[in-house]
Amino acid sequence: MQIFNELTYINNSSLALGFFDGIHLGHRVVLKNAIHIAKKNNTQSCVILFKEHPLNELTDTKIEQILTLDEKLDILEKLGIDNAVILNFREFSHIKAETYLKDILVKYFSPIAITTGFNHNFGYKKEGSSSFLKANESKYNYKYFEVPPFVINDNVVSCSLIRSRIQLGDFVFANKLLGYNFFIQGKVIEGGHIASKLGFPSANIIYNEDKIKIPTGVYYVKVNTGSKEYNGILNYGYGPTVNNNSILKTEVHIIDFNENIYEHKIKISFITKIRNQIKFDNIEKLKYQIQRDIAFAQIYKHFLNNNL
Repeated sequence: MQIFNELTYINNSSLALGFFDGIHLGHRVVLKNAIHIAKKNNTQSCVILFKEHPLNELTDTKIEQILTLDEKLDILEKLGIDNAVILNFREFSHIKAETYLKDILVKYFSPIAITTGFNHNFGYKKEGSSSFLKANESKYNYKYFEVPPFVINDNVVSCSLIRSRIQLGDFVFANKLLGYNFFIQGKVIEGGHIASKLGFPSANIIYNEDKIKIPTGVYYVKVNTGSKEYNGILNYGYGPTVNNNSILKTEVHIIDFNENIYEHKIKISFITKIRNQIKFDNIEKLKYQIQRDIAFAQIYKHFLNNNL
């Protein structure tokens, strides 16, 4: 996949438009349609992305992302998108929809097709919409495809719904809507070695500040070390029993694993929440609970394997 950090001419494109945070199941229908049209017409698919969430630019709201930009690009490449054009939303936020369509989309991409979700908007004050793109098909010589709502368990799949479930620690439902397990990534850093002294060595990473935050607690996770995937239990919190400080830590005990992975990048995928954070009366009670957490993970692993 080619990545461009400014407008560039990519003629006869099959365009997919949207912010695509999460690249959830509904997004994937949009993207796969753009890819299908490109292959069918022997041309290239293209996605236009913005670095910042539009609401971060238009309001005082801080929208934390399900995916970082790099993670989003990695998934787009794996899906088979040919080109990704990354723009600064601020530079285009005051352009009227007609101007954006004519002077940006048509001028630079001369699209043979444009695919969006049913609720896609663009242009100043959201003037552009599905009906607007449909109405201008003949004028600008492209075919417009509107993808209808993607529904699971009577819920329309959306980024806002997914964010709300992640913020509650409900990864069973959030992952179902995403079509994959929500994940974080980071380089393993030196910790305080407290977990090792307890008999449960852990890998510490820094939680990316741009990623949506999960509730404090203990989670059953999958850990990809680059060469293999392992089961693990992750603690996201303050360590009230042994630390009693105000510094949030992200540390994961990788089950049946005993390798030095300092400075290695790992990927941690969330499966389900085990429990809330607890302050124990003493270290022995903490160690006993960690053993129970590991047992929970092992049991849950077999439950998942038997339900594939």
